[in-house]
This record gives sequence, C-alpha cells and structure tokens, in this order.
Amino acid sequence: METGKVVVERVGGMSTATHCYSKYLLKFIIPNKVGPSQTDAVWIYTITYGGGIVSVCTLSIPCIKRCGDSIKCEISFGDGCTTVLTTQASTKVYKSVESKCSEQVLE
Repeated sequence: METGKVVVERVGGMSTATHCYSKYLLKFIIPNKVGPSQTDAVWIYTITYGGGIVSVCTLSIPCIKRCGDSIKCEISFGDGCTTVLTTQASTKVYKSVESKCSEQVLE
C-alpha cells in the first residue's frame, strides 16, 4: 500500500511539485520557496508521526504477514528538474515488540 507520492515536473521553466499525496504515517512538507529566488529546486521534507517507526522484525524468517509501521513512497522527477529530498530531523527506529515489522521503501 502506497503511503506517499510526489511528482516534480518543469512548469514555466522551473522545477515544480505538480502532485503531492501522503497519508498516515507519512507527511510531506514542500515549502513555496527555499533559498534565493534564482534557485531552481523543489525541497521535499519527509515527516513521520509519533516520533519514529517500529523496528524491523527480529524473527529468523522473513515476515509473511505485514505488521507494524510501513512507509512506501514513489517520487518522480521530470527531465531537467532539481529536487532536494530530506527529513526534518533524524528518523528514529524503535525496537519491535512481539516480532512486529516495519518497512520504508522509496522508489
């Protein structure tokens, strides 16, 4: 299940976020302007709710049933676009309880 998607394309000769979607556990913040006016870059900040995500599974076999937190993002850039993808702060990963899993995927 997709948690977020951002599309950056050239509009009027500038890099522009043309599509932005996110849902819980993830949030994107895309400020209107960062840096000098001649800077052609879209800044994308990723934020997770709750102060962190549940850690990866500690079982010796891979999880078949997905449980715990899962983040899956698709970020697309058009030709000639400039984008900065960063976080507001470090992402904390907490030890799981009862073999619950978490996953973070960026495509």
